[in-house]
Order: sequence, then structure tokens, then C-alpha cells
Amino acid sequence: MLHENTAPSASLPGAQSEKLFTRGCDVIPDGTSRITVERDPLPRYVLKGEGAYLVDVDGQRFLDLSNNFTTLIHGHGFAPVMDAVSRLLREGTCFSNPTAHEIDLAELLVDRIPAIDQIRFVNTGTEAVMFAIKAARAFTGRSCIAKIEGAYHGTYDWAEAGHGGIPSTWGSPDAPVAVPSYVGMPASVADEVVMLR
Repeated sequence: MLHENTAPSASLPGAQSEKLFTRGCDVIPDGTSRITVERDPLPRYVLKGEGAYLVDVDGQRFLDLSNNFTTLIHGHGFAPVMDAVSRLLREGTCFSNPTAHEIDLAELLVDRIPAIDQIRFVNTGTEAVMFAIKAARAFTGRSCIAKIEGAYHGTYDWAEAGHGGIPSTWGSPDAPVAVPSYVGMPASVADEVVMLR
């Protein structure tokens, strides 16, 4: 996020974010449900989004350079998206059964992207990585995967290996290390991850 006011004090989370962080820590581990939230020194809690901007609970306005990790390509509150979602919400919010809408979207994507023959929709990036790892293992017949040292690829054990490291704990350039990203990660996970610098 980039604060509209460039004064140093304006970039600090305000009193309302601090109160929410204190409340959140009582009921949510580390006060938020997302481990990738920037905390310097504590998370900034958002009140609303407006196009390319966020407004935090303290009324500070920021240019949103993340847009929910690029999932909000149209920005926050984009009217055509809000109208379409509002129409669909009146027809129901979530189904265990398939719908024509998912086939419509799949056909549109397969038609527009030559490299795609079929597509599977998932709820999160972590789920997508889990399915990709399973598909790669089935296709290759191998259990090992390769991943970039220090890079975030979701919260699946094999995707997290090497994510928790920092330059001082990385291996040499010729031998990167799959540093466990959390206490209790099975040692066997590191045996199935080939780290790439």
C-alpha cells in the first residue's frame, strides 16, 4: 500500500487498527486470518475499498498495490462486477452441485487461452497448488517437486518448504535448503522438495 500522504507518521497503523489487533489476538492466532499480511509493527485493518484505493479503520487512504494479490484486477467496488454479483446472489449463494455458470466460464477461458484444454476451478491459490502438485506427481510418477527458495506458493506442506527461510538460513547457491516454515513440519517433506535458488 502506498499512503497518499507521504509524511512518515502517516504510514503507521492508527489507534483503531491497534484496538482491532488487540481484540483479534484474543480470538485469532496473531490477530488475523492471513499469514501474508504486512505487520510493521502491526497489521493495518481495512474499512473499505474504493477502486484502486483502500481506506483503513483510522480513515487513512492508500493506493492498493496488491489488490488482494492481483485477484481484483478491476479494483474495489467495480460497478459492473457488483451488479453481476448482486443479481447472482438473489439466485442463491453457494451450491454443492455444479451450475451452468461454471461451464460458461470454463468454455470462455478454454476458447481464449490456446494452451488450456480443460480447467478446474478451486477456492484458493493454495488449493490450486495442491492440485497442481498432485497432477504433476500423477503425470511424472515422481514424488519430488521443485520450488523456489524463499518464495510463497500457498500453505500446503510441500509448497511451504523453504518459504520460512531468510537469506541467512538459506543454503549455498549450489545447494539451497528446504527450511521448515513452521514448527512441527515433518522432516520427510524436505526430502520431497528440490529447492531452486
